[in-house]
Amino acid sequence: MAQLPLKDLLVLDLTAVVYGPYTTQILGDLGADVIKIEPLRGDDVRHITPTKEGGLSALFMGLNRNKRSICLDLKSESGKDALRHLCRRADFFVHNMRAAKIKALGFGYEYVKTLNPGIIYGELVGYGQNGPWADMPAYDDVIQGQSGLAGSFTARDGTPSLIPSIIADKTSALMAVSALQSALIQKLRTGVGGHVEVPMYE
Repeated sequence: MAQLPLKDLLVLDLTAVVYGPYTTQILGDLGADVIKIEPLRGDDVRHITPTKEGGLSALFMGLNRNKRSICLDLKSESGKDALRHLCRRADFFVHNMRAAKIKALGFGYEYVKTLNPGIIYGELVGYGQNGPWADMPAYDDVIQGQSGLAGSFTARDGTPSLIPSIIADKTSALMAVSALQSALIQKLRTGVGGHVEVPMYE
């Protein structure tokens, strides 16, 4: 292709660990300008072994290519002001925090859309926000267990087992990329941004 399809679109990436970073990395692979916004200590995955150099673990490097990075203290007014400035010119705002946490920081969808009505807000969560587990944290192995995926091995092996890959995170990330791009198509047709929620469990 002469030009990647998401060229010149700005993605604010407030994600960590695997699910969110894999989602935004794919958007970057498709040409988007991704700014990874990390806390002052950096994404926790930076420090998971194996690592050849401090802060640049193999897992981190495998999930964050094609991105620029900035550290912001979102509990400080200066950090919040910097993020507000970025929100006003961004095309996507993507996070994988619990909904209560992002709202406590002051950047829930209802507020972010006041800064930029055309923004596509991606909320990559563990569980659907209308259900009883809405504010529960979720990790790949938890979702493999709760979804019944681990239990499906019982028929073959007599015991539950985890798939030896980060399959729930990665599968959910692929669904999130599809949903975010669908929201972009809708925006191109209507001029209206939107709120995309992609829960891992569901």
